[in-house]
Amino acid sequence: MPIWSNLLPEILNEVAGKLNFYEDFTNFLCVCRSWRSSATTTAHLIRHQHLLPSRFPMLMLTETETEEDNDADHEHDCRSFFLLSSGMMRKVKLPEARWQPCVSAHGWLLTTGEEEFSAKLIHPLSRTQIDLPQLYTFNELYFDQYEWVHYRHFMRRVVFTSSNPSLSTFRVIIIWGETLGFCGLRDTCWTRIHGWEGNLFDITYHNIRKRLYVMSTTGTIYECDILNRNVSRALTLRRLSTFPGEEFGCLYLPSAYLLEWGHDSLLMITRERRHYKKDDEEYIRCGPYSTKCFQCFEFSLDDGKWSKITSLGERAVFLGFNSSFAANASRGMKPDCIYFTDDYYEPYLDLPNGGGGDVGVYNMFDGSIEAMFDSQESVFRGNPPLWVQTSNDQGNLLACL
Repeated sequence: MPIWSNLLPEILNEVAGKLNFYEDFTNFLCVCRSWRSSATTTAHLIRHQHLLPSRFPMLMLTETETEEDNDADHEHDCRSFFLLSSGMMRKVKLPEARWQPCVSAHGWLLTTGEEEFSAKLIHPLSRTQIDLPQLYTFNELYFDQYEWVHYRHFMRRVVFTSSNPSLSTFRVIIIWGETLGFCGLRDTCWTRIHGWEGNLFDITYHNIRKRLYVMSTTGTIYECDILNRNVSRALTLRRLSTFPGEEFGCLYLPSAYLLEWGHDSLLMITRERRHYKKDDEEYIRCGPYSTKCFQCFEFSLDDGKWSKITSLGERAVFLGFNSSFAANASRGMKPDCIYFTDDYYEPYLDLPNGGGGDVGVYNMFDGSIEAMFDSQESVFRGNPPLWVQTSNDQGNLLACL
């Protein structure tokens, strides 16, 4: 019977180099001292470890400012990621995103920098950066440098037409304030999209139908094709349907999300919050508000019919300052649950201790909400935490290196 600790370093390095997920690599290190020594002293394996995606979505926590951070530059530049698979924290060196407003999609971060009107994509593991057109290139949109300090925080959502930036069909689509637009990686300016009523709740790109879907605060869903368009004409949304709220007992939409749900449908999720006054006990514990409940409604793209669903089945949904997405539940992920973070930032912008603490897991079966951490202290300061989706194809990252 072989003694695993006596395997040659060449064999161990070959095995470690074929691991595809971060969790598998950490399990490899825990086998014994010789395995850990072999993997942590080989240069290409050290780099391989940092590039590995998590098996499940990761929650990127907010920055922390402590005396220890000030004393150690490498700690100061790191961001902590909460791993659903193990409940552990993963530290990633990411100085490019420190104190920068971020939203995420398909494992990438979209951030606006301190430079005037700048925007870029950053991969949090490889630290690959892709510059995007400056935001002032939106038609009919202008503000000066002083206003930029304020308005660069108004980036609310980003989606991609593909998870692979190397494809010619890759487009970045954003909601920025009340502006909707997109660009390709070789574009020199953003193209604005027109044609909705009210403000904007959410956007999603349906990878089967190859269409962008938009939901406004009036409950109306619109669609457009941004890949096959007449470039000589302004791009205008086409109205599909308005959510029949009265039919389902929803007299108003306080907040809503939209995501792809199967081959021929979309999922709209409404979010209701409780609001507290400063003299309420809950205000001290929760801040100005906390999530009360979610409701889910399916919209058929074939016949235009709406239906309420009370179960997500074996899937979990992830909401917040990220493109809304669903994933099949597995180890560490609870099925029929909504994992949510705090994306209602306006009320806590002026709070002395910050905000962003409305984070948790909502159970669709009984309507209960449980905390994601033993302590919520780590998510209160800086930018709100957000979900970073695991890419389905490791090659998508390597193609951009």
